[in-house]
Amino acid sequence: MNEPADETAKGDASRPADSAASQEELAELLRELRTLEQGMPLTVRDKFADVLDPQRLSYETGIEPAERVTALLNGAEPAGDQDGERWLKRLVFLRSTRTKTRLRRSRGPRPYFLSEIARGVEKQGGTISKATLSYIFNEGRRPSPENLACIERFFGVLPGFCSYTESEALVVRLRPIVQQLRILTKVADAAAHGVTKVAARSTEDLSRDPDAMTDILTALLDAGVLNTDPDSRRHTGD
Repeated sequence: MNEPADETAKGDASRPADSAASQEELAELLRELRTLEQGMPLTVRDKFADVLDPQRLSYETGIEPAERVTALLNGAEPAGDQDGERWLKRLVFLRSTRTKTRLRRSRGPRPYFLSEIARGVEKQGGTISKATLSYIFNEGRRPSPENLACIERFFGVLPGFCSYTESEALVVRLRPIVQQLRILTKVADAAAHGVTKVAARSTEDLSRDPDAMTDILTALLDAGVLNTDPDSRRHTGD
């Protein structure tokens, strides 16, 4: 049986395994992360383990195992896996990690049935058949870009999750983390100079893990960078 021609992609639309631009940006982000970390008190550096937890980053990027994430964070060269292999691995990863809770909790969660994915996509305004999902998951047939986007949306990940190279996936996740750490460093520095109120220009690209960032800011202030002399404090806005 052949799948409907308009529901799966034909041919190999592979792109280069990785781009120099994404590898360069990843290297820059990692360098900045280490610089930010080294510039913080020792008591604060311990909090970086929560923000850069390999298990969490593996879940959020689809890079597995977690040891591979650790290696990349330590400067390992991104893998040269082909796009034709990557999208299927990421789809299988999504289905195995974004599971459905059973009514009987004692039995534990289970992967979504293909029929449930099809219905979920339809509820979100998309269209994909159970048969097409079977071709994709069970036979390894490459989905069309539209269908791939529908599946990514169903599992609640960003567009491109299944297509990103290792460096691209880490860049997407690390970029907002670095941005937030920059902000926290500026806030702590402002506090050290007596500023007690800072107005942010934008909330764009906020961290997906605000609790960890709050812990870092709290640790920064507890480390003694906050000027506690009320007479020396001033307010500033932006």
